[in-house]
Amino acid sequence: MSLYLRCLGELESAGRETVSSKELAGKFSISSALVRRDLGLFGAFGKAGVGYEVKSLKDALMSKLGLKRAWKVAIVGAGRLGLALARHKGLTQSKFKIVAIFDKAPERTIAKRDSGFEVLHVADLPRTVKERGVELGIIAVPGANAQEAADTIVRAGIRGILNFAPTHIDVPHGVFVHHVDFTIYLENLAYYVNEASHQKGHSVDRGGRD
Repeated sequence: MSLYLRCLGELESAGRETVSSKELAGKFSISSALVRRDLGLFGAFGKAGVGYEVKSLKDALMSKLGLKRAWKVAIVGAGRLGLALARHKGLTQSKFKIVAIFDKAPERTIAKRDSGFEVLHVADLPRTVKERGVELGIIAVPGANAQEAADTIVRAGIRGILNFAPTHIDVPHGVFVHHVDFTIYLENLAYYVNEASHQKGHSVDRGGRD
């Protein structure tokens, strides 16, 4: 749904009023039947010969994904990754706003103020979450500290966590976690490239024997 939404946003910016399921399918290399099924699950049905109205479909998906309002986000970890995420231009143009950054290293809570970001001590997280209405948390700490960070976030009342630490974290029922491990995506890419290379090699071998 997020990919559909991004595509619809691009179409709207380009001045498009309608789009067909076939065109959407072509952008994602899937079948138009799958597009119609996906969007039908959200109550979006195109018109024969016309397709989907870009603006109304985009609004429907935004509403379903909870993106009709802004979400306040806190980052735990003020190292290079944490600050890079806070500076990410894509966030400034989205419905997600970084309202607080935390770290347990005293030197970072002081030094990072000079870089344009106020970094609070992690002990202030529960109070700050309540004061600023934080609803989502990002973990950007080393794997060894990830569970501790998750526990602190959960105790503060946050129910959605994006985990960039290269390790699994345990959270109570009702708390949602999405893990982002770059090595997993690289392993997936390596697998597909490796398989494609083998298949190409076998094809060449067969041709030589014939």
